[in-house]
Amino acid sequence: MVEFSEDFFSAAPENAKREARDSIGGMQIRAIKGQGASGKQRKILSILKRAMSAHAQDRTKEAIKLALRALDIDENSAVANHVLAVSVEKMGHLSKALSFYQRAWELDPTDADIYQNLSLVAWKLDMLPAAEKFLRLFLEMKPGNVDGIINLSGVLRDDGRFGDAIELLRTALFTNEQEPNLWNALGTVLLEQGNPDQAVTFYEEALRLNPEFSRGWHNMAYAAGLIGDRQRAIAAGRKALENPASAEDRETMRYGLGVGLLSVGEIEEGWQEYAARLHPDYENSMLFVMDSAQIPVGGDVHGKTILLVGEQGLGDEVMFLNACSDLQKAIGPDGKLKIAVERRLVPLVSRSFANAEVGGHKTASAEGRKFRVVEWKNETGNNDGWIPMAQLGAMYRNSLLEFPKTKRFLTPDKLLVSKYREQLDSLPDGPKIGVSWKSLLMNVSRSKYYSSFESWKQVFQVPDAVFVNMQYGECADEIAQIQDELGVTIHQIDGLDLKDDLDGVAAACCALDVMIGPMNATTNLGAACGADIWFLTTAEAWPLLGHKTANPWYPNAKVFTTPTLSGWDATMGQVAAQLGNMVESKLKAA
Repeated sequence: MVEFSEDFFSAAPENAKREARDSIGGMQIRAIKGQGASGKQRKILSILKRAMSAHAQDRTKEAIKLALRALDIDENSAVANHVLAVSVEKMGHLSKALSFYQRAWELDPTDADIYQNLSLVAWKLDMLPAAEKFLRLFLEMKPGNVDGIINLSGVLRDDGRFGDAIELLRTALFTNEQEPNLWNALGTVLLEQGNPDQAVTFYEEALRLNPEFSRGWHNMAYAAGLIGDRQRAIAAGRKALENPASAEDRETMRYGLGVGLLSVGEIEEGWQEYAARLHPDYENSMLFVMDSAQIPVGGDVHGKTILLVGEQGLGDEVMFLNACSDLQKAIGPDGKLKIAVERRLVPLVSRSFANAEVGGHKTASAEGRKFRVVEWKNETGNNDGWIPMAQLGAMYRNSLLEFPKTKRFLTPDKLLVSKYREQLDSLPDGPKIGVSWKSLLMNVSRSKYYSSFESWKQVFQVPDAVFVNMQYGECADEIAQIQDELGVTIHQIDGLDLKDDLDGVAAACCALDVMIGPMNATTNLGAACGADIWFLTTAEAWPLLGHKTANPWYPNAKVFTTPTLSGWDATMGQVAAQLGNMVESKLKAA
């Protein structure tokens, strides 16, 4: 007898380790028919039809309970296990769903849909070999099935086997040349390979075949933005919103359009569409548990107690604090500002906004959704309203003229800066250059947005520069590689936890002569504190708001952009040249 406690329904969902981008089908169940069934079977099928109806109407908890009732009657019912797996997956419990899919498969290995469903869950769990295996079995049972071919190409793509994925799709196109989804899938493989210019050609064909293909327009917008065709990207983003396939697609496309508008400097409208990130229908939205109403853009905050809540990744949270002082001024001395930030930021933000009450937030999960809650006890009573932190952009940063030219907006710990400067002075003579080259989360999809470690070698060969590691996460192999191949030592700062001691990271950035890296947590912290930061990013990165060589959030920082995703070698050559000039200048001045 299968049972789920009530704790199951409120337990945190399992975060997917990988997004199954542009997958098709999945969560399919063989038609439930009652003809020729026994009395017990008819009863089971009647219950399962109700379960599927509840599932289709997003009443997932009810669907699970109905599937469990069917299993109470016959725990060896393959279709009941399958229905339960589908609903458990929808609730976000992927590993548990996988076990029920496997049970359904063992009971009925002739049901091809189970293989595809198994593969998609394995894909989300980053079990790519298993996902590939089940999809190939699915295609043996349904040769030439377009959905299966597209899904298999996505798995191969995410495994970095771009050539195999391309060949699979090209072969399918010989007999399905009028299928827009295949052209779209081929475009996406090329995009992830780092060839957005080629991807555009295949998206064009998909859209020629189906001019109302909203997902194709969305992908076209993304690819066009990456190759610098910004106006085409905006037009495609607007076209995608004409007939989205679902509410979830609509908000995803709104968010994409917002990012596109911001990237071309259409700031005010960009913020309006970027607000989709908070819509409940947006798949990755953060829901908030608050004791007061949200303050709308343009809402009155004067004299009120306002809670500002961080809502995104750590780097974004730091960046949007650029406008926190504007909110504090608008509230005035008769009101109170409270700021809820990622807990590791509390010391730095408390020091930077002395008149504010600062505490940490945390993320909880229930029934497949993420919730942001404030975890510290308020000292000043109830709030009159709350504001999600990125909303500060729409409130106070609607044009480039509204960005202040001040060197910093966060205040590092002066004693820590002095401590790390003394430690750096004990290293060999020469300017101290901090380096960070990747994000904590790196995969095939994300890596194209970062300069390869190979490209960094020309920077590491700049004479008389003393390099200091500021890369959090696992990087010992790369540091050893530079030592072995170039004879260059990347020094460590003793006692500094680069992941958890963010106050120390900010101070270390300020103690360095220059800090070079992508727009990650470290470089955002350093730039916010006024350190000499050199950002490495793509030319179309939306935080630049249309700039190529400047970052309006951090006017003291330098920006090095790559014009194409394959152009990192040239960009890093420019970094090396400017670093060489800077080192030479500092040595002459010493």
